[in-house]
Amino acid sequence: MGELRYNKDTKKERTMEHGTCPVCNGTTRVPVPESMERYKTVIAGYDKETDTFGCTNCGAQYMYGSPKGTVRLNKDGQPCKHKYTSQTVGRCLTEYTCSECGDRYQIDSGD
Repeated sequence: MGELRYNKDTKKERTMEHGTCPVCNGTTRVPVPESMERYKTVIAGYDKETDTFGCTNCGAQYMYGSPKGTVRLNKDGQPCKHKYTSQTVGRCLTEYTCSECGDRYQIDSGD
């Protein structure tokens, strides 16, 4: 599926290609990792009925975001399993950029 996006640098629209998230397989939920078992009830996004978290590869990683089940395609044309790098862009603002597909988001940790 494609999504039309405006590129401010080239002043042209381009199509963003998306595919099914390879982490949650489009379900938007992932099992609780064993290492998080004792903390699961106090972590945002935990669902007691299914004993799962929201997928942090297709939307739950964003500030106030929710998983969508789809992700951008990486350089090889496959749905991306994000590899984010972080950069501090302000006193309390950190920007994360995926080295595989260019997805980016910012987190404001407050003062």
